Amino acid sequence: MNVTLLSKDSGYIPSYKRTKITDKLHSSFGFRTDYEFIRKSTMRTIIKETKQKK
Repeated sequence: MNVTLLSKDSGYIPSYKRTKITDKLHSSFGFRTDYEFIRKSTMRTIIKETKQKK
């Protein structure tokens, strides 16, 4: 999934098309990146949590 960093201080917005696969990933990991603005601190937490669920 691609996201675009708006600025170093703000956060990320989605830059990909929503699909069945992305919907399944969102359901599995409990976060939405397809329509939510994501703060940088939240993105760090998401990355950390997804690495732990292996």
